Amino acid sequence: MKFDKYGRSARLVPALFTIVFPLMIFNHFFVNKQISKVIESFNKVEIVGDITMSIVLIFFTTQFARTIGKILFERRIYKDELEMPTTQFLIYANNEYSDDYKVKFAKKVKKDFGITLSTKEEEKKDEEEMYKRKIIEAFSHIRKRINSNKFVLQHNIEYGAMRNALGGSVIGILISIFNIVFFYQHTYNLIAICLSVILFIVYLFMLIFSSSIIKNYGRNYAKIIIREYMAEQLNKEKEK
Repeated sequence: MKFDKYGRSARLVPALFTIVFPLMIFNHFFVNKQISKVIESFNKVEIVGDITMSIVLIFFTTQFARTIGKILFERRIYKDELEMPTTQFLIYANNEYSDDYKVKFAKKVKKDFGITLSTKEEEKKDEEEMYKRKIIEAFSHIRKRINSNKFVLQHNIEYGAMRNALGGSVIGILISIFNIVFFYQHTYNLIAICLSVILFIVYLFMLIFSSSIIKNYGRNYAKIIIREYMAEQLNKEKEK
């Protein structure tokens, strides 16, 4: 089970910070012999080959964090991509880029992918979801085309890492609450309680500012992917 650069930075690290850390507090300060026996028996099962339970746990925590991040934050905030910065920046009602720049973008998309984006006049007449869906479709192709670009990849990693960290924070808060209650009522341990409270506060602040975090990193990523996609076209125009 291997992670590429995106997997390590945008999925693994957020999961370790938000889910594995509070689990480590529980494992470090409380050792249950029965749990240890169960885990040991699972490790002896040969059907999983050489994949250890810890690696499987890390893999699933990264998937949980990513899924929660996409459902609770990305889709909710961006309304299933309709409000994504990559979509908003390219509609004529938005002033982030000039109309001339948007026309050049539309021509390049038409040439590269055969997708016809709405003109300014058509945008006024079309239903909102219709002309936005065309831009969303165009960006699905653009991402595949320039996703390996170092600038795009870096900002994609940063955006993905924050989204997944927010998703992991939801789980992290639940585990931290469990730890606080457990180490207060079942096996009192002041250090474990304090560490769990600190993590709880960190995760809570992340969730409070989740919308601002997602939107900020989303804007940065959108500007980079648009810039890099248009860079080749603009360079050709300068050479003429």
